[in-house]
Amino acid sequence: MVDIATVDSQISQQGQFCLLDWLLAENFIPYAAYEDWRYGRIATLDDVFTATEDDVQRLLQQALQTCRELNLQQEMQTFFSWDGQQRQPLRISADQERHNTLATRWSARKDVPQMDLFMDNSAAIAENQLLDALANRQFQTASDALARLTKLNAQHSKLGGYQDLINYGLHCVTTPEIEPEAVVPEFQGLDQEVAPLAGELLGSRRRDFLAFAWRRMAENLCQQPFSAAEPELHCSYAYWQIPDWQALVGCLEKEPLLFESPVLLARLAQGFLQCQQVNAFYLLWGFLLERFGDEGERLIGQQGELLVGKWDQFLAFDEEWPAEVFLGFLLINQPGLVQVLDNLPLLQNIEITNPTNRAALELVRARLAEQDEKAARENLKTLSPVMLRFYLNKRDWFASLKRR
Repeated sequence: MVDIATVDSQISQQGQFCLLDWLLAENFIPYAAYEDWRYGRIATLDDVFTATEDDVQRLLQQALQTCRELNLQQEMQTFFSWDGQQRQPLRISADQERHNTLATRWSARKDVPQMDLFMDNSAAIAENQLLDALANRQFQTASDALARLTKLNAQHSKLGGYQDLINYGLHCVTTPEIEPEAVVPEFQGLDQEVAPLAGELLGSRRRDFLAFAWRRMAENLCQQPFSAAEPELHCSYAYWQIPDWQALVGCLEKEPLLFESPVLLARLAQGFLQCQQVNAFYLLWGFLLERFGDEGERLIGQQGELLVGKWDQFLAFDEEWPAEVFLGFLLINQPGLVQVLDNLPLLQNIEITNPTNRAALELVRARLAEQDEKAARENLKTLSPVMLRFYLNKRDWFASLKRR
């Protein structure tokens, strides 16, 4: 939902709210599709939404209503192609009203003092042009703007930082392929130096500048084997930084060491969640905790409220339950996960290693098939009386709902 809290949070963090930016952040518009649009490869974003048309229309209406209720000031933005060839403004949507809603930037109203008519505002204009050029990946244009800014204000404290970002952008353009021996130092430079500097100097404009750098890094990390000692040196980490959740899911589904690493499993689970595959998200966490109980518990704290809420339910039933049987709890709590388990290609040949989880799955399958549950119940009771009690409680609860 685009509610007051959502808009207020965006304005607090970025100084503005733009529905297009929010849809990108929530993956309702995949970032790769947005890049295609900005490079002029597709005409509009009408066909790339990951939500249904009804949901998109609802979000548009919520955004307009909320921003107007907050009495925010609106400003229309114009988008141009990043390839530098097309001079006509880009269309977000073929529908003019939708285009306007998505392109509008909303901000808090301010009392603007009367400016001195003779005040020289050239330096501020040059700096704003520089920021736009960096965000739009137009590094030569940024260099020209920096030269103007330097002439107007040679004492500007950020000149050196701007020059560093321009140099890095030009380096990425002229050297798309990184030599194998340079991958690690380049990764460290981007992660530890360039990204923080861009955050400091570009503010809300940093996303598109850094996404360009992280995509280059991801493409060069695709041949880099995963190392548990350096888990960030993997293309999935770079895709996360963009973020390009579809690409992250695609690369991790092919990763041979996926089920040997809790970090990679957690990344893939998050990718599924961002791609609106919530059941796959839960199943991946079930397998993660089955294989890496202690590490999984540590990683849970880094996840959102969706997983934490389910984990709290797990502990609320019995605090002595080991993390390894969270998968069995999930299967009993959400029997629909069994269908996802059977149909998600990633899990087709993955063995459930914990006996309690296997017994819970066997019992849920018997229930779904309306078969005799006696043998499956006895097996689960032998392995985990607590899990059987949880199952019986759930059955009684569902039965009471049906009676109502």
